Amino acid sequence: MARVATISNWASRGPNGYALATVAVGLALLARLGLEAFGKFYYLPLIPAVMLPAMLASRRATALAIALSIAANVVLVSRESLVDAVVNALLFALVGAAIGEIGRARRSLKERSLELKTQLNTRNATIHAMLASAPVVTLDSRSVVLAISQPACALFRIAEREAVGRPFQEFVEFFDAGIIRSSPPGEYSADQYWLGRRADGDVFPLGIQLAFVTGDPRTSEAILTLTDLSLWHSAELRSQELSDQLNQVWRMNSLGEMAAILSHELNQPLTAAASYLQASQVDLGRAGIMADSASRTVELAKSQVLRAGAIIRRARELLTVETQPLEPERMSSMIDDLGPIIQLLGPASDASIQIDIDNIDDRVMADRIQFQQAIVNLVRNAVEAVADRERREVRLVGRPLCPDFYEVRVEDSGPGVPADQVERMFEPLMTTKSDGMGLGLSVTRTIVENHGGSLTVGRSAMGGAAFTFSLSRAKEEPIQ
Repeated sequence: MARVATISNWASRGPNGYALATVAVGLALLARLGLEAFGKFYYLPLIPAVMLPAMLASRRATALAIALSIAANVVLVSRESLVDAVVNALLFALVGAAIGEIGRARRSLKERSLELKTQLNTRNATIHAMLASAPVVTLDSRSVVLAISQPACALFRIAEREAVGRPFQEFVEFFDAGIIRSSPPGEYSADQYWLGRRADGDVFPLGIQLAFVTGDPRTSEAILTLTDLSLWHSAELRSQELSDQLNQVWRMNSLGEMAAILSHELNQPLTAAASYLQASQVDLGRAGIMADSASRTVELAKSQVLRAGAIIRRARELLTVETQPLEPERMSSMIDDLGPIIQLLGPASDASIQIDIDNIDDRVMADRIQFQQAIVNLVRNAVEAVADRERREVRLVGRPLCPDFYEVRVEDSGPGVPADQVERMFEPLMTTKSDGMGLGLSVTRTIVENHGGSLTVGRSAMGGAAFTFSLSRAKEEPIQ
C-alpha cells in the first residue's frame, strides 16, 4: 500500500505521468507483438497501458496513453477499410476515457478513504487522551455507572471497581438524568451546579456537562464530563466578601467626611447661637427677679445648643477612619485581590478595563484596605466617565517611579476634567455628576495623603482624565 502511494505521488508530478504513459504503451506494444503468433488482438493488449496512468497519473497522461495507443495501432496494423480503422479508434478512445475516469474515481475514493481513516485514528487518539486526563463518567439508560475515568475516581475519592455498577445518584445528590440528557451536548454554566458527594462524605459543588450520547438521548448510553467547582465558588465568595468590606469602608469614610463637613459648617452657627443666648441671659439677669423664669429657659436652650455641638463632634470622631500604620505590601497582590471586583465594574457600562502592573520589585508601604478602596473608587469613576462614549477604555497602570516611589495611574477615554474644575475636583461635595454626592474623590485624596502622597489629575493619552499618585516603596530588609 505504501509503495502504491509512493508511485502515485511520483506519477502525479507533471512530466512523470507522461513518461509513465509512454513506457506503459511501449510495454503493451511489445506484449502485443509477442501475441502476434496467436492471432490479431489489435487494441486489447493496449487497454492495460491506459489503465496504468488512469490509476496513477493525471487525465492528460491518460489521454497521451490513448493517443499513443491509437497511433501505434494505425501505423503497425494494416486495415482494408478506413471506416473500420476510424470506428475502432473511436471505440478505443471512448473505452479508454471511461477507464481513465473510473480509475481516477477509484483513486480519489481510495485517497479519501485513507484520509478519513487517518482523521478517525487521530480523533480516536484525541478522545482516548481526553478521557484519560479528564473526569468522565459513562452511564446507561438507568443512570448506572458503566465506566469511570481515573480523574473522576480521584474526584469522588473512590476506586474504579467500587464505582462501576452503582447508581450515579450515590455520587451526586438529587441527580436527574433527564435534565442532563435534554440539554444540548457541550452546554454548561458554572452558575448551575450539582452537589457531588465523595466516598468520605465530603460534599462539593460539581458541574456536569453532557459530552455526547450514542443513539436515542433518552434510552442510550451517555458520557458526562465533570468539573470540580470548589475553587470557583471559593473565589466567588472571597470576591464577594472583599467587595462587601470595601463598600463598607467606603461608606464609613464617606460618612466620616460628611460628619467632618457638617461639624465644620454647623459649628459656627451653633457657636453664634450659644453666644447670643449667653448675652440674652446677661440681659435677663439685669432685669431682676421678674426675669428669673426666662433666664432659666434661656439657660436650658443654651445647654441644648452646646449639646448639639458636642454630639456632632462625637459623631465626627466616631465615623472618621483612623489612620492605620502602613505595612509593606506587594502592589500586584493588592491589585490581584481587586481583579474580580474591577472586572465587574466594566460590563455595567460595556467598558474595557486593562490592568498593567509591574510586579517586579513592587513592594510599597500601604494600608491594604484603604488603598484598595481608593483604587476601586478611581476605577469606578473612570468607568462612569466613559459610559456615554463611543470608545470605552479604562487603564490601571503601576510602575516604579524611582528607587523611593511607585506610581499608580488610572486613566480613561472619557471627556476628561474641564480646566475650570481641576482646582476644585477634590473638594468635598464638589461633583460633576447629576446624582453624585461629591465624596468619592475627597475620600480618595484623604487616603492618598494618609499614605504620604498627593492625588493629581491630568489629561490621559486616550483623551480622558488621568488620576495619578505615588506610594513610598518598602525598603528591602537586610539578610541577617
